[in-house]
Amino acid sequence: MRKTVALSDTDMGREWKWGVYDEEGLRFALLMTHHELRDLAVRLAAAREREPTQARRILAQYHQAYRDMTGVLSAVRTEDLDRAPAEGEWPVREVARHMLGAEHGFLMVCAFALSYVRAGGTGEPDQDAWNAFSAPRAEARKTVLDSLATADVEQIRNGFADIHIRILRELADITDAELELPSWFWDGAMPLRFRLHRFEEHFRQHTIQLDKTLAGIGRPPTEAQRLVRNIYNALADVETEAAADDLRASFARTIAERAAAL
Repeated sequence: MRKTVALSDTDMGREWKWGVYDEEGLRFALLMTHHELRDLAVRLAAAREREPTQARRILAQYHQAYRDMTGVLSAVRTEDLDRAPAEGEWPVREVARHMLGAEHGFLMVCAFALSYVRAGGTGEPDQDAWNAFSAPRAEARKTVLDSLATADVEQIRNGFADIHIRILRELADITDAELELPSWFWDGAMPLRFRLHRFEEHFRQHTIQLDKTLAGIGRPPTEAQRLVRNIYNALADVETEAAADDLRASFARTIAERAAAL
């Protein structure tokens, strides 16, 4: 992806062959990478020893949204971050700041609900219980958001990766029964099932905003960027399947050789 995301539309027509496929040009390297990732995901799913829980399925959907957004950010340059598409509209940096703030906030709400109920809590918790749990997390969230004021695009990408990994790790053990537990936020009590789905929906909402922002500042996606975004989406399905090292290793060699050739 790093070797191809900055290629121009003209570059996509450069000669590149895959077996007898010799007429599509360099774009076929990206098309076949997507093709092979999709096939790998199917093979990994078939090798499962057990089916994932509902929570893990929901988180896999959210991971798909995260990877789609990763595809968008892969083409963003640091000099793009503070260019507003129009007066009164958010630049990329502000969209990213809002998204990251929500990630931290959503995780805090879900983690508190689990902690409260697993510790034997019943009924709506009082403010003191919330404050005791949320204070250190709120401080960490503030530190992250404050750092975004001067962050470059790589630091912003890393910020998304850090909180995303935390969300997947902290919420992966939610049982099917726990999905119906109440969790409290500004909108009142909602089941954890609703909260988990909100991670994805909020991401997709603001990924569209990132798309519109980039188009508004004269940075619409190139063909290479569209193809790389497809690859990130296909990668998500592979990443959420259980390890099957022999299948992954074979594909990794293929991709490494292709990247070296490019």
